[in-house]
Amino acid sequence: MSKGTVEKYALLFVVCGIVFAANYARYQVSGLAHLVVSDLHLTSAEFSAVLFAPFVPAVVFGMPVGVCADRYGVKVLVFIASAISAIAAAARAECASFATLFTATMLLGAAPCVVNAIVLKVLGSAFGGETDRAMGWFYAAGSGGIACSLATSPLFATPGRAYALAAVLFAVFGLLWLLVAPSADVLQAADGLGVQGAEPASSSASAFATVIKMPMVWLVAILLGVALASATAYSGYLVSALEVSTEPQVAGLLASFVTLGSIVGSVAGPYARAQFGDYRVFMAIAAMAGSALMWAGEAFVSQPSVGLMFAIGASTAVAGPVVQSLPYMLPEVREGLAGSAGGVVSTVSLGLTFLIPVALSFCIGESYETLLFGCAVLFGATALASPFLPSPDSLM
Repeated sequence: MSKGTVEKYALLFVVCGIVFAANYARYQVSGLAHLVVSDLHLTSAEFSAVLFAPFVPAVVFGMPVGVCADRYGVKVLVFIASAISAIAAAARAECASFATLFTATMLLGAAPCVVNAIVLKVLGSAFGGETDRAMGWFYAAGSGGIACSLATSPLFATPGRAYALAAVLFAVFGLLWLLVAPSADVLQAADGLGVQGAEPASSSASAFATVIKMPMVWLVAILLGVALASATAYSGYLVSALEVSTEPQVAGLLASFVTLGSIVGSVAGPYARAQFGDYRVFMAIAAMAGSALMWAGEAFVSQPSVGLMFAIGASTAVAGPVVQSLPYMLPEVREGLAGSAGGVVSTVSLGLTFLIPVALSFCIGESYETLLFGCAVLFGATALASPFLPSPDSLM
């Protein structure tokens, strides 16, 4: 491989490593739930708040981080965020109350907040037309972090040892980032700044103002948020629904195949998209197939199968990397605004991922099968957005 090829895949490896560490650290609370709840005497509401705490930085700071990435580069941003997450991951071992655990877990979201905001800019500048394929590995790494966390966390004798491993992962990939991170000049050159008369935005405010006027960016952000929220909520409710008719250990094992399917779907999706002349057709088919399989999972929840669980995970993940890569196809975004666009997409999509499951629970109640059906309907509804996305010809 050429030097450039090695560098871009090294960059992809480290970016994937950071999101792997982020999800590994976040889902440790789920894997260690029996110890965390009993040690700190948490209520169910407090435990749920801790689970979702890492989303808070992304919702609050996602847009400013994206703007700063366009203005000043990404090297220092990601390193500082990784350092904060490493300290927060280790600090959870000393938490003795809900307030301290919530705060530490919230700070844990610093690294994923920054990485989700700048991933479009970084991978887009490195991979160009293959951004969606690189994004597929990014999604797969996140799912892999969840799977590894849930599988290994119960093996630790104390939560402190598990948290220490998460801190080490953040520290290692944060240091590796300093070795592979592109400089601001490299990103600007890749974005086309200074080429063919393109000029950088005059200020951070004007860059952000330009991005928020782009309907495509908002449409992608909402589309991605609804898809992620429905798929994430479905996975969460599925375990509880399965436990009604199966043993908890069996329910957890079956649900793990959804995560395994999502890993495969994330990687395969962009390659499958390439077989379609119009990416919008692929996205509509993926949404309808995912919805149908989610409905089947709800209908046969009392007689689940490994194959169906795997298919649900794969079908709900195939379009995610394609959707998140769409803003980088816009010429005006590639010309120095990818960070701002990524910040908007990250903030809105993760905000919806947090709010939609809460709204579903509030409206439907505790009927898990009805909640699963609601998630299936929401996921299928994303197919309605396909006709409103720009045609492939307009993205050249």
